Amino acid sequence: MALVVLGAIGASGCAASRFDARFLPSDDVARELESMTPDLSAETRATFRDVLATTLAEDAYTCAPSPREVFFGDVEEGERTIRGAMPHYRFFFGPMHYQVRRVRSRGGAPGRWEVAATFAVVLPREGGTLELADCDGKERYEGEVVCRGVPFSRSNTTEACPASGEFRAAGTRRNMEALLARWSEEAERYWNRDAERFGLPIRYDFTFLPHDQAAREGAPVDLTLPLSTTCGRTPYFWSLRSGWSLPVIAHEVGHLLGLADEYEALSGIVPFYPKKPFPGAQTSRMGLSMKEDTVLYPMHHWIVVRRYLCPEPSGRDPWGHAFQ
Repeated sequence: MALVVLGAIGASGCAASRFDARFLPSDDVARELESMTPDLSAETRATFRDVLATTLAEDAYTCAPSPREVFFGDVEEGERTIRGAMPHYRFFFGPMHYQVRRVRSRGGAPGRWEVAATFAVVLPREGGTLELADCDGKERYEGEVVCRGVPFSRSNTTEACPASGEFRAAGTRRNMEALLARWSEEAERYWNRDAERFGLPIRYDFTFLPHDQAAREGAPVDLTLPLSTTCGRTPYFWSLRSGWSLPVIAHEVGHLLGLADEYEALSGIVPFYPKKPFPGAQTSRMGLSMKEDTVLYPMHHWIVVRRYLCPEPSGRDPWGHAFQ
């Protein structure tokens, strides 16, 4: 059975389908996703079902199409901007904004998905030092580069900013641009790696540009944020931190794509309250953000791309002003 979307995505951004009956209850969606995700523990399956049900209940994009049909069915080609907000910890709404495109493959093969997000980064004044999470790619930076200890992502802790090493470069514009270029090249690698791991036809493209360059080039921007030249725990819509490792950047991009954290609210912020993922979520990119080997599962990819098929949300967007 093919999930055929009739007509291209129009100006309203609403994908109209005559196959609404094929949109499934969340339990059926969960079973399909689990069949694509071998070797999950019972604990992980239970947590992912809770995450899935909560996301579908709280997301303004209200549809739950068959994961098999979304990934491998005959979905009409088109392009759509996904925009709005998602609740986090039931304390605040965070912005969600990205582009999703359905592209037909040649030779009669099923189509593929393309997901993109662009960050316009407001750079601070030059001077001082730029804290880094490691010294990989140090040849990109000008001036002295300090490299001591264990990179943050390999520290064997659950801290995003561990005291495992000291990595820094001069706080010049060239070095800040080099850092953004590295994020642009490498953060999407985690998403593409995991889509390929599960045989999902999705490609991700994340771009981090200096704000003035984005304005000069007229680049479409999904979120504008300042760059802080240190490490530290900061909400993803507050600032980007130069000391965040690539796995953490990949996690924070997940929030802009409408994914929620999979750990206890506010855990990991202070030493006496360590990071505590939900049961079984320690293998998930959204459960433990700072690890290189945690994974974005089919559930995460499905949540992101299935919004292409949903009706346009109604109601007020608390972050609408941020994307004008």
